[in-house]
Amino acid sequence: MRNILIRIITLTITIILVAYIFPDNMIRLEGEGWNMIWPALITALFLALVNLIVKPIVSILTIPINILTLGLFSLMINAAMLWIVDYFVKGFSVSGIWGYFLGALAISIINSVLYKILAEK
Repeated sequence: MRNILIRIITLTITIILVAYIFPDNMIRLEGEGWNMIWPALITALFLALVNLIVKPIVSILTIPINILTLGLFSLMINAAMLWIVDYFVKGFSVSGIWGYFLGALAISIINSVLYKILAEK
């Protein structure tokens, strides 16, 4: 239970950081200051749910393409998961294909680093 809570917290912080790093016309999170926490938390919960249910199915179906591209196709899968979250969650928006790709890459990297830092303590 503690592990799941740490993952949700790190994903929420990551989404807030990515919303601050990227310009508003690329990745936008509704609210200012403390009001960003609820849309970020809802986005994090939905992204975790999509990554838990949809991503494994898509990853298994695309194994041949992933092997041909030496794993780079997984970035497209992550971008597609971000698109699903953008479609269903109000208060979080990503615009443009570069927003999805760069957002997925940034979320993956920042979330991994934050989880390693918080999970060790």
